[in-house]
Amino acid sequence: MLTETSNVEVLGVEKQARPYPHSAYYIGSGKAKSLAQLAKNKQANVIIFDDNLTPSQDRNLSKITNLKIIDRTQLILDIFAQHAKTRQSKLQVELAQLQYNLSRLKGKWPHLSRIEGGIGFRGPGERQLEVDRRRINDRISLLKSKLKFVEKTTEIKRKKRRNLFSVGIVGYTNAGKTTILNKLTSSNIYTANKLFVTLDTTTKGKKLSSNDKIVISDTIGFIRKLPPYLISSFHATLQEVINADLLLHVIDISHPKLYEYMETVFTTLKIIGAEDNNMLLVLNKIDLLPKYQFLFMKKKLKMDFPNSVFVSAKSGENFEDIEKGIIKVLSKGKRKINLKIPNSEQKLISFLHNNTEILHKRYNNNFTRFHIRLPYTLYSQKFDLLRKYEIKTKRMAKRQELNPYK
Repeated sequence: MLTETSNVEVLGVEKQARPYPHSAYYIGSGKAKSLAQLAKNKQANVIIFDDNLTPSQDRNLSKITNLKIIDRTQLILDIFAQHAKTRQSKLQVELAQLQYNLSRLKGKWPHLSRIEGGIGFRGPGERQLEVDRRRINDRISLLKSKLKFVEKTTEIKRKKRRNLFSVGIVGYTNAGKTTILNKLTSSNIYTANKLFVTLDTTTKGKKLSSNDKIVISDTIGFIRKLPPYLISSFHATLQEVINADLLLHVIDISHPKLYEYMETVFTTLKIIGAEDNNMLLVLNKIDLLPKYQFLFMKKKLKMDFPNSVFVSAKSGENFEDIEKGIIKVLSKGKRKINLKIPNSEQKLISFLHNNTEILHKRYNNNFTRFHIRLPYTLYSQKFDLLRKYEIKTKRMAKRQELNPYK
């Protein structure tokens, strides 16, 4: 799938079972020679390894095959470079590429040295390799400083919406995260059946049926053997995941490596420090399974992950379950109160209808009684106004004594 996404035609696939990788060639030396012959017969011009190679393995394989060698990290970085559209993603991809290439610089010009004339400048000078390494390090420092500035700008935007409940969509790449964001927020963000189409964080607002206003962010997809350079380079993008109040972990239920992919996402979340965030598992693409297989998978997954929903982002089947799941998590951080408000206070009544979940209301000639549920943050902001009209039952008064909140 990575090679197809990178528009590379696959002419053949070779596998080798070994107890451990060969230190010089990754595969055995004999296998490397037969691979070189196979590539020649098929007129291939590049050999791709589905794992990360050391610099020495890369060089040795290039010599024995006389072909360009690409490992898994290089392939992923190439896809990222193709899909990077914004300034931030371009900076992040370039930083990851430079960090990767720094250890792979080859001394192609060992006979060259930079010798400058004049007193104090004579001497052996610098080898070209040293010049390249210094230039790359300088560029890395510059990119890091630019990304810090971008991160500060992103943090300012995040602070402006800190009072809103934030939902981050995560998952293995190509699981349908962007399609779910489009469906939830009535957006039209570009989607494709390819890996790593989304590199930038896209944040959209949504008003739930409970009148809660939330923000939902779609982030970069994860993949097994994710290069560490990418995790560090995309730190600013992944901040949305780290700071999210709830994570929607989107999973392709139709994929044969379902559990392996889930474990990859859990591991990546642990690496970036987001493993303790609230999580709702969203099993997507149920429309791709036969009914009997779906029922079997649903029963099995519900036993392992009770907090999960099963949907089809494409057809919209069961899609309301995602919103119900978000509301359920939200309600844990809410307060229920009873209010008796004069009908003349239309501004306050309108505010309650637009910003709180009204569980029950009753009208009479002069007053309207409300039984509402609202976030603690909103209750704190409107405390003086709401306290004026709040009716406390004995049970509620006792609960507030045990856990006062102002």
